[in-house]
Amino acid sequence: MPKSLFNSDNCNTSIVNFLRSCPNPDCSYDLCLKCCGELRKGIQPGGNEAESSFHQFVERSYGQGTDVKGPQSDTSSGSQVVLPAGGCLADVASDFPDWGVKTDGSIPCPPIARGGCGTGTLELRRIFEANWVDKLIKSSDVLTSNYQPPDSDLSRGCSLCPCTSSSRDDTSDHSGVRKAAFRRNSHDVLLYCPNAADLGDSEFEHFQVHWRRGEPVIVRNLLAKTSGLSWEPMVMWRAFRSARKKLKEESFCVKAVDCLDWCEVEINIHQFFKGYLEGRRHRSGWPEMLKLKDWPPTNSFEECLPRHGAEFIGMLPFSDYTHPRSGVLNLATKLPAHAPKPDLGPKTYIAYGIPEELGRGDSVAKLHCDISDAVNILTHTTNVKLGTWQSKAITKLQKGYEAEDSSMLNGGTCEVLGTPKGEPPKRPHEDIAYCPTSKELPGLNQRDADIEMVERDPTALRHSESSRVTRTKVAKGNFSSPDEGDVGLSCHAEEVSFYHGHHAEYEIAEKDSCNAAKRKLMNGNATSEATFSGNEPTNSIQEKANKVGAEHPLQSKNDCSGGVHGGAVWDIFRRQDVPKLTEYLQKHHKEFRGINNVPINSVVHPIHDQTFYLNENHKKQLKEEYGIEPWTFEQYIGEAVFIPAGCPHQVRNRQSCIKVALDFVSPDNIQECIRLTEEFRLLPKFHKYKEDKLEVKKMALYAASLAVDEATQLGIESSAFGSANQDVTNLEQAVVTG
Repeated sequence: MPKSLFNSDNCNTSIVNFLRSCPNPDCSYDLCLKCCGELRKGIQPGGNEAESSFHQFVERSYGQGTDVKGPQSDTSSGSQVVLPAGGCLADVASDFPDWGVKTDGSIPCPPIARGGCGTGTLELRRIFEANWVDKLIKSSDVLTSNYQPPDSDLSRGCSLCPCTSSSRDDTSDHSGVRKAAFRRNSHDVLLYCPNAADLGDSEFEHFQVHWRRGEPVIVRNLLAKTSGLSWEPMVMWRAFRSARKKLKEESFCVKAVDCLDWCEVEINIHQFFKGYLEGRRHRSGWPEMLKLKDWPPTNSFEECLPRHGAEFIGMLPFSDYTHPRSGVLNLATKLPAHAPKPDLGPKTYIAYGIPEELGRGDSVAKLHCDISDAVNILTHTTNVKLGTWQSKAITKLQKGYEAEDSSMLNGGTCEVLGTPKGEPPKRPHEDIAYCPTSKELPGLNQRDADIEMVERDPTALRHSESSRVTRTKVAKGNFSSPDEGDVGLSCHAEEVSFYHGHHAEYEIAEKDSCNAAKRKLMNGNATSEATFSGNEPTNSIQEKANKVGAEHPLQSKNDCSGGVHGGAVWDIFRRQDVPKLTEYLQKHHKEFRGINNVPINSVVHPIHDQTFYLNENHKKQLKEEYGIEPWTFEQYIGEAVFIPAGCPHQVRNRQSCIKVALDFVSPDNIQECIRLTEEFRLLPKFHKYKEDKLEVKKMALYAASLAVDEATQLGIESSAFGSANQDVTNLEQAVVTG
C-alpha cells in the first residue's frame, strides 16, 4: 500500500495507482497516465488549458512569480504573475523544448527545461499491490449486483416535504422548509430546513432525499443541544491564550484580509476582536471590513481550542455523514493509518459585517466551488449598528462611486499609482508586513485591559503607536478617494476608529506619524508593494446594488439595518446552472473588480479563480439574461448550512460572525468530487487554488475496500446463524476465488 503522496510532475494531480516514472535515481520524474495519453495524441500533456509544463519552464528560467501572459496582464487573476521587464513571451516560447513519444511508442523523460532529466525512458509502475484494484472492482460488482439506487428525479418535488408546491405561502421554519428561490416550473425552490431537536431516523432519510439531489440543507436550533459553552470572541481568545502557552505560540498579531482591497494586514488579535464587537470605520465613515485569516494558526482547531472543538463536534447534525473520525458515511474516515490525511477542518471563519450591501468592501466569501461536501455552522453574531451620520456618509460616497464605475465602463482608465504605463507594479519579497498596534482605547472592559497589558508582546505592540491598521494607496487615474493624500514613505496613521454601538459619533483621531505599511495582495504567489499617505484607502468605487424585485426573499431586509436579519446571506447555485453561470461571468467579467479594486481584465476559470462576488444587481442581470438564480437565504445563529460538492456559492456577512466549518466526503457526491478533481487538473500550474489535497479517487478505493471487508465479515457471521444473504454469499465466493 502507498505510504506517501504521488503527484504527476506535469499536471500536479495526485496519482491513484499506475504511473510512468523515470528510473534515474537523480530524477524520479512521475507522469500520470492521463498525461501519457494526451502526449500520445500529440497534445499538450495536462490539457491545453493547463499549460503546466510551460509554467514550470518559465519559473525555472525567470524565477518565482512569472506571468506567461506578459507584462501587460492584469493582476487580478489568482494564477497570473509577471514576466521580467522587457521579457517577451515569444522569446520564452521559442526556447521551450519539444517533448513527444518515440517512434517505438515509449515516452522519454522530458528535457531538463520541462522538469525531467532528458535521458531516461519513463517506465510503467504501480502503487498498489498487483491486481488489488481489479479484485476490489470484481468484489464490489458482486456485492452491488442487485442494488437499486434510490430515485433522485429532479423533475419532481420531495414527497416527504410538508409542502412541495412553490406557490404555497407557509414556508416558515416550523413547516420544515425555507423558500430560497423563485424559479418558475421548478420543484426545488424550497430548501429542507429541519429543527435539530426533531432529528431522528425519519429525518435522516428525508435529509438523504435532498442531499442526493444535490440540494443544500439548513438545520436550525443547533445550539439548543450543546452544553452552553460561550462562543464570544473574548472567551475564545482567552481559551487560545491558555493553549498558546502549551503550544509555545508567542504571536500576538494575526493575519487579516481587508475586504476593501483584498490585501493582507497584520493586526493585534485583541484589537481585531474589539473591532468585531464594536466595529471599525475610516474617517470618512466608510466601514472597515476585516476577515481573520488562518486563526487559530495551526491545522488543529481542536488542539488550540479543545473545549470549543468538542462542542462543535457534538453539535454536528447527521453525524453519520459529518463526524470527522467516526462518520460511517464520511469516506474521509476510511483512510488507513499509513495514508496521508487531508486537512478537512474544523476551521473557524471570523469576520466583520454590516446589514447593508455596500457593493465595495463588503465582508464576503467570493464565489467558489469546493471539491468536497461541507457543513458550516454559525456559532456567534454581533450586530454592529451604523450611526445616522455614517449612513448618510456612505450613501453620499456610493453615489460618487457609482458615477465613477459608469465612467470606467464607458472607457475610463485605471493606472497603478507610481507605476509608469506599461510596467507592472513593483513586487517585493516580503510575504506580509507589520502593522503598528496601540495603547488601549477608552471603553475597554478593565479586566480585558489588564489581560492585554500583561500579555503584550513588546515586538508587536508599541505603547505610543496608533491602533489603527495603516493601509496602502495603490491606484489613481479616474479613481478618487474620499480623502486625497500624497504618496510617500511616511504617512499619518489612517484614522480607522472604533464606533461603539449607539455612540457612533465618538471618534479618536490620532495623527501620529508612522512608516507606511506593506500589504500582501491576495493573488497567489505574487506580492505587491504599495504605500498609503492620507487617511483613506483609494478605489472605494461603489456600484449601488439595485433591488431584484419585490418577490426576492431578502429584498425587504437588505435595505434595513434596524430590522431582524440573520448573520450571513448565502447564494448557492445549482450544479446544472454552472455552464450558464460561467458564461455570464466570462461575458461580464470586466464589470467586476479584483485586487485593489482594479477591473478584472482576464479570467482563467470564472469560479475557481475566486475573484467574483455577485451583488444584487448582478444576480438580477444574471436572471434576466440567462434565466438562472441561486438559492438565496439567510443563516441565523445556531444554524448549519450543508453545501454539496460542486455547487458554486458565495457568502456575505450581515453581522460580525463566527462560523466553524468542516469538510466531508459523502458517497452520494463522490462522482462530483472526482469530476471537480479533473477540472482542477486543467488549471495552470501556479493557479492559487490548484491542488489535489483530497485524493478523492484513492479515498474511494479505500472506502470500497473497507466496505467489502465489512460485508464479507457480516456474511461470515450471518452464515453461522443460517441467514446469509445471497449477495454476501456470492461475495464470499468471489473473494475466495479472486
